[in-house]
Amino acid sequence: MPPVPGEWKGICQQGQDFDSSNCNRKLIGARFFTKGHTVASPSDSHGHGTHTSSTAGGASVPKASVLGNGGGVARGMAPGAHIAVYKVCWTNGCYSSDILAAMDTAIRDGVDILSLSIGGFPLPLFADSIAIGSFRAVEHGISVVCAAGNSGPLQYSVANEAPWIATIGASTLDREFPAIVQLGNGEFLSGESMFPGNEFPSTTTGGKKGSEFCFAGSLPKVKIQGKMVVCDRGVNGRAEKGQVVKQSGGGAMILANTAINMEEDSVDVHVLPATLVGFTESLRLKAYINSTRNPRARIVFGGTVIGKSRAPAVAQFSARGPSFTNPSVLKPDVIAPGVNIIAAWPQNLGPTGLPEDSRRVNFTVMSGTSMACPHVSGIAALIRSAHPKWSPAAVKSAMLTTADVTDHSGNPIMDGDKPAGVFAMGAGHVNPQRAIYPGLIYDIRPEDYVTHLCTLGYTRSEIFTITHRNVSCSELLKMNKGFSLNYPSISVIFRQGTRRKMMRRKLTNVGRPNSIYSVEVKAPEGVKVRVKPTKLHFKQRNQVLSYRVWFISRKRMTREKLSFAEGHLTWINSQNHLTRVRSPISVTWKRK
Repeated sequence: MPPVPGEWKGICQQGQDFDSSNCNRKLIGARFFTKGHTVASPSDSHGHGTHTSSTAGGASVPKASVLGNGGGVARGMAPGAHIAVYKVCWTNGCYSSDILAAMDTAIRDGVDILSLSIGGFPLPLFADSIAIGSFRAVEHGISVVCAAGNSGPLQYSVANEAPWIATIGASTLDREFPAIVQLGNGEFLSGESMFPGNEFPSTTTGGKKGSEFCFAGSLPKVKIQGKMVVCDRGVNGRAEKGQVVKQSGGGAMILANTAINMEEDSVDVHVLPATLVGFTESLRLKAYINSTRNPRARIVFGGTVIGKSRAPAVAQFSARGPSFTNPSVLKPDVIAPGVNIIAAWPQNLGPTGLPEDSRRVNFTVMSGTSMACPHVSGIAALIRSAHPKWSPAAVKSAMLTTADVTDHSGNPIMDGDKPAGVFAMGAGHVNPQRAIYPGLIYDIRPEDYVTHLCTLGYTRSEIFTITHRNVSCSELLKMNKGFSLNYPSISVIFRQGTRRKMMRRKLTNVGRPNSIYSVEVKAPEGVKVRVKPTKLHFKQRNQVLSYRVWFISRKRMTREKLSFAEGHLTWINSQNHLTRVRSPISVTWKRK
């Protein structure tokens, strides 16, 4: 690594088992933020921070694997980036005051990107400490990237909805860890696991169940000694269920998805031979168990398989839009890899993170929008290094307008058994190579966000809480008649009685001078779309041209309170036809 940047103002804070000698040219800052905790240190006690920071900026590590699974070179998105960590989460959660304090300190320290793999449920922006802290960061030119949350597939579940944040959902990879269940009747059930099957016997017989969720103390030892136990997903942790089975004398476990999880396949490095089967397979499994007095099965571990499955697809757990508090902005923004991600792991924890797990590894597997977020943070760092003068909005626009909407087989990205919609994947799947050269960008200044808050009907004191600016919305809106936020995606809401909407957008040419772009529109069903002008001729770099787009509803209000449609608007470079600047469109009809 090159020396620490001269403008860096951060420190390596001393704590338990941690001092400045733990920092180096890679890890250039480490601080902790804590109220009322007896043990305080920036070192990682849960693994989550190590895993996410190495995903964003880890250097290349050859021969990385998780106990032999998923072998190869491990490398973060921006391997040349310096990393500073700010620890705000402890065993009893993450205090809003600590999050805000850490963000303020990071701004003063001189960071370029803030990556927050934190996010629960949607909150009004004036009550959301991450939204407040990130507004301050964006005012200082810092890009803020956050996890969308793991409450999918419920609608309106997306967290971190502020328009100045890049909100990231999770997608799957085309890498699998097959662990097939062979039933006594000769049938096979496909499952997945990262248990190192080559080190242990992979045959165990039995199949009588204890408690369906395998809670601690719920499995009678007499019944399950040496047996394979079927545990339903839900309530307690997946790896924890395996620990309960092992402590109760069970020999192996089949983790069965319920209707909530469907076919979602988050794998674990279980403490005993175990596999996870999807909901369809779990129904077949239970039908077999109920069909015989002596059900038998064995698990066959298949190692690592790449390229066989369709990917990327939207992760089942990835939180969904529309935004609960601000449906005028389409969220999540994009999706990125977040299922079965292998990344670095601290030496004080086993690969499952369970206190009973005495194994030690340098890498482990985790799933969540927490894993998707640092992928985009690292990509944002790469874009910033290529274009150091770009604003956070420009960086975000580059990622949104170049995102992929097809998977590696050229078919639409899927969400379960149907093509993914905009509320599941936003603009699509992030594409780092295309994002570096987006051609055109939608730029936004901090003051535009303030005007946007006025259009949402926020009070003066609510806006002050978020922005620390004392503004008169009536004056701002008078000066900005017909204002619409220059967001790279478009969200249209037709309330009862409105049939026409007009929006303005401005595009900045960050590509070659003398570039001509023509518009292509796929109108949402039930909506006529008109764009004026239909061609944009940029004579020089950084020139700004605007266009207007009219949405005319042709749909009669139905009895349903809500209905949705989607489409897209794309500006295509007329000279090379390769540069495509795509904006997803979502349309909502609301009865009230």
